[in-house]
Amino acid sequence: MGDIILTTPLLQALSKAYPDAKITYVTEEPFHQLLENHPYVDRIIALKKTTWGQIEVIGKLICGRYDIAIDLFGNPRAALLTWLSGAKIRIGGDFRGRKHFYTHTIKSSHETKTAVQFHLDYLKPLNIEPVEKKPFIVITEEESRAEYYLKEKGFDLDRPIIGIHPGATWPAKKWLPERFAALADKLVTEKSLQVLFTMGPGEEDLVKSVLSGCREKFIMPEVLPLRQLAAIQKKMIAFISNDCGVMHLAPAVGTPTIGIFGPGEPEIWFPYDEKDGHQLVYHELDCSRCHQDFCDKLDCMKSITVDDVFYKVEKILEKYDN
Repeated sequence: MGDIILTTPLLQALSKAYPDAKITYVTEEPFHQLLENHPYVDRIIALKKTTWGQIEVIGKLICGRYDIAIDLFGNPRAALLTWLSGAKIRIGGDFRGRKHFYTHTIKSSHETKTAVQFHLDYLKPLNIEPVEKKPFIVITEEESRAEYYLKEKGFDLDRPIIGIHPGATWPAKKWLPERFAALADKLVTEKSLQVLFTMGPGEEDLVKSVLSGCREKFIMPEVLPLRQLAAIQKKMIAFISNDCGVMHLAPAVGTPTIGIFGPGEPEIWFPYDEKDGHQLVYHELDCSRCHQDFCDKLDCMKSITVDDVFYKVEKILEKYDN
């Protein structure tokens, strides 16, 4: 999810450089739906996991008569699909044997850059200099009527709503459940905010553990389709999340986002500007940027207090009140 969202500035740059071009985006299900109704995507090819589904995609690529193909993922399958597109210009990373599938390779500079800038570097062979670097997805007018869902769940649309996502793909990136619970209570009692928890597939037990530690009463969330979740995030005053795909969804619809980072690299994976209301919560430790998916100590996450995150919410509220 996050990878796709972070490529949208590249789509905008391509469209502006080639206004008459037809842009096709190839990506896996179910995240392809994020690009529905996107102004810079003319066609979406969804990669299915079945053998026949992948053969079907290959057929579409071969028949597509593409001029340019850009491989932003760089694994062997993506490199092969780029080559099968038949495009005269094929751009990809300088990766061992895979580089032979491309006509132009992008060498690693070994300098730290945001994920957005990493993708934009793949436009250098085309001499395109992007202007806008903010990721975004488009919510239609019909989808934006998320207030019906919120009303059904008992939310007062005249009062601000804040979202909290306690899940993440990897355990080491999850802030402590009891601190999410304490934060939610504090947001209600001290700021009179309404709190909506969100979750992804398989995170039911995690969210239940958070809710069981709350003094206030919150509704148990449901797993929502991605576009519905994005539409609901758009109605929020702010969204609090661990370092995961859902964290990128909120800024993509313009909602100020608070990213809680532990073992990851915020300078890469939190390319969001404080001027737009986004806030980073991160403590630099000796073991920071360990990239571990599992950790017995979790010192980086334990170092982040409830007040640390609450303070970031206050900063967003100051801007909202003004």
